[in-house]
Amino acid sequence: MSRYDYIIIGAGSAGCVLAARLSEDPGVKVLLVEAGGGKSLFVDMPAGIKILYTSNRYNWRFWTEPQQHLDNRQIYIPRGKVIGGSSSINTMIAIHCNPRDYDSWASQGMPGWSAANMLPYLRRVEDASLVADAGDGTRGRSGPIKLSYGPRRPTAQAFVDSLVAAGLPENHGFNGASQIGAGFYELTIAGGKRSGAFKYLERAEGRQNLTVLANCRVRRIKVEKGRARGVVVAQDGRERVIDCDREVLLTAGAICSPQLLMLSGIGPADHMRSLGIDPVHDLPGVGENLQDHLDCAVRFEASQPTTLTPYMGLVKGGMAGARYLLKGDGPAASQAVEAGAFWGPDRSSSLPEWQAHFANVLRNPPPGKRIDHGFAVRVCQLRPQSRGTVRLRSADPGVAPAIDPRLASERADFESLRDGVRDMCEMIMAGPLSNFVKRPIDADAFGDRAALEGFVRARSETVYHPVGTCRMGADDASVVDPGMRVRGLVGLRVVDGSVMPTLISGNTNLPIMAMAEKIADEIVQGEGASSSSPG
Repeated sequence: MSRYDYIIIGAGSAGCVLAARLSEDPGVKVLLVEAGGGKSLFVDMPAGIKILYTSNRYNWRFWTEPQQHLDNRQIYIPRGKVIGGSSSINTMIAIHCNPRDYDSWASQGMPGWSAANMLPYLRRVEDASLVADAGDGTRGRSGPIKLSYGPRRPTAQAFVDSLVAAGLPENHGFNGASQIGAGFYELTIAGGKRSGAFKYLERAEGRQNLTVLANCRVRRIKVEKGRARGVVVAQDGRERVIDCDREVLLTAGAICSPQLLMLSGIGPADHMRSLGIDPVHDLPGVGENLQDHLDCAVRFEASQPTTLTPYMGLVKGGMAGARYLLKGDGPAASQAVEAGAFWGPDRSSSLPEWQAHFANVLRNPPPGKRIDHGFAVRVCQLRPQSRGTVRLRSADPGVAPAIDPRLASERADFESLRDGVRDMCEMIMAGPLSNFVKRPIDADAFGDRAALEGFVRARSETVYHPVGTCRMGADDASVVDPGMRVRGLVGLRVVDGSVMPTLISGNTNLPIMAMAEKIADEIVQGEGASSSSPG
């Protein structure tokens, strides 16, 4: 077919939701276009993230520009290039995030995005039957994304116990009444398999009005007389136009969505002209406001054989994979990051400053060193003040954009991460986890202030939560309005993490799916952005 009612660009966390929800109406024709292909065993298998993290087949493998405040290093940014998008390659941690995150959006003139309005959509996304009591009205029990807890291995339990001994509350559900504390993460894993956004498409399987076009890259959005009329795709080395009668929905993520807008002539006019792109709509905010969670991992050699590190090797890793194929369980059924924490300098605060991910595996030992067992604790600073950009390098869609998050460009971000790392190291070494530590591999993390700051500059990266580059807002300078409609154009929305005005306090996957659920309701009901609610 060459004409559809809705064309969705990107089969990621938001795109899969929109495709499934909009195609519930048999009277509309929906096209979902994805640059990558279908999922595989590595997507289903939780331990497959080892492959997915660097695979050209499933991953865009972006890199930042040199980061001035992090020793001029380029930082790796994996992004999903596969059905399910980044929900198919991520670490599968399920976080609603803090209610105050959404309420801050509401206070910026977007009342429909308050925590109270978001909660029903978060519930709609999930099936929390295995992680929450049946009587808990704040959790969903019939959504496509099934949640579970991972195994509670001794090292991970000692991590939790150490933080509790240091004064943090034990948190039996980071998506419950309070986000603060230490505990085990809810995971988007069910029956030993990843439960990503592709689960929405599985529910829609067999619908004659939904077409999924994989391994097909959109080169630009077709805009005529101020309205999005379709998309131009590349197939078999030639361009083809696919027309759209109602709306084009851009769901390609915080890197690719601004890139595609600018390739289509929508964005900062001077920048596009400099690359030979005729501006269709001057929208200076496109590609601005890039935010990500600054993160630093501290590595330890373990004194006891209680980690998953041996399975990073070829022989034991192959054996674990074979067991998974035969029985669906064993070490390969774990993504290894099963415990964590949210906390701040004031242990009683309801708004955390830091998040920790306990990785019961050593993925990146020092070069040339053999370490039989090891683990790492990642600390990330949750509410960065630093802002960066996404810009085109070329008018060729095949050339990756220039990504400059300007990490730690605001000194407060760096100081916060430094203090969080110091606090975490002190809690670890004063508690039961110290019994599992043979030695800290990153000794500078335990050194004086100068050594610690040097370590943070040399080792920090992101925790892969880029947002903000097509900012949603009630002001004229925003890229999209509270209904995620692109300002100044008709028939075009951006629906993904790029619209988040500020970064939320935690992993972004579930919230992005919930945002897509909310917009799907608005489209179907034809109501204003601030009034849409599933009840």
